[in-house]
Amino acid sequence: MDDSFLDYLKRVTDEIREIQKNSAAESKARMDRFGEWLAKSSAEFDQRIRENNEQIRKSREEFNRSMAEVNRNLGGIGNTQGEIAEDLFRRNTKAALNDYGIPIDQVHHNLRTTGRREYDIVAVNAKQAVVIEIKTKLKAKDVERFLQTQLPQFKSAFPEFRDYAVYGGMGALVISKEQELELCGLGLFVFTQGEDGITRVRKPENPITL
Repeated sequence: MDDSFLDYLKRVTDEIREIQKNSAAESKARMDRFGEWLAKSSAEFDQRIRENNEQIRKSREEFNRSMAEVNRNLGGIGNTQGEIAEDLFRRNTKAALNDYGIPIDQVHHNLRTTGRREYDIVAVNAKQAVVIEIKTKLKAKDVERFLQTQLPQFKSAFPEFRDYAVYGGMGALVISKEQELELCGLGLFVFTQGEDGITRVRKPENPITL
């Protein structure tokens, strides 16, 4: 608590005690003087409170602006990392899948249609398509969303692939060996980046096929 406010409270208490001790005439005179001082002091404290509240409001607004700027910058960093990850995998997807006996004619990046879902990478030939979700760092919720929503809706979003054998795949710049094995067990192709910058793919024994 502000020391000056404590002094103010002490002054009020002391004055009331003195007024109670004095005679009626003395008490009235002192009460009048005390009343004038109290009104003046109260007004001064009210003004200080308003000034403090205004300063607090300005500080809060400045803090909110700063946090909004930080969030925008962090969001921009996250978006940039995602774009870099997608580009790295896109450049190497064709060669990686060719090595596994899936000859790729074309690699689509950010395949989308109006009002439909967006797919990071779709590698295709005349009969097959591999739909690949790319993340900077793989999380369990990403896998769940891809398997339960994104991959199953691919053919309805892009009817031109309705007669294709469609496989699912996931890739990440940061992924553990345990995650790789788990994804393969779920029937997904797993794409990783080696230290040499070359995309590597692990093929599941029983790939999901739409």
